[in-house]
Amino acid sequence: MLLKLKPEKRTAIEAALLAEFMQHPVAEAQVARIVKGAGISRGAFYNYFKDLPDAYRYLYKIAMQDIHQGIRKKGKRSKDFGDETRRFIENTQTSKYYELIQMHFHYNEVYVTRLVAPVEANSELQWAKMTLAHDTIRGALIEPETAQARLRQLEKVLKTLEE
Repeated sequence: MLLKLKPEKRTAIEAALLAEFMQHPVAEAQVARIVKGAGISRGAFYNYFKDLPDAYRYLYKIAMQDIHQGIRKKGKRSKDFGDETRRFIENTQTSKYYELIQMHFHYNEVYVTRLVAPVEANSELQWAKMTLAHDTIRGALIEPETAQARLRQLEKVLKTLEE
């Protein structure tokens, strides 16, 4: 429904969502502030979103798409988990969604379904690398001052896993 709106209206709604969710966890967010910031009615909000968690998931998806742009080369996953993790962290830190992602890891993870890697034959190494990379990202964005140390730690462990 939101995708059918004029770009200016959709942009205003997304900006209001971003302002709200950068400053307030979902549990403390208010529809009143969002509709005021977006210049829409409360009824319009509920026409576009089921509830605040639904609005959060909508914005989080946009943020992830924006941050992931440019990380993968030619639509394929890199074989270098360390490099891909570093680029994700850097893209996040320079993104307009940085504070949103920090709030996500501090308070809002419960509102977004976590990716559960499928169990596949002989995929144990891939699973381990993906799990370590995601934990590195989470830690580096919660405690930005530890990002480089966490990335070095990841690189060391990834080398060990490859041996």
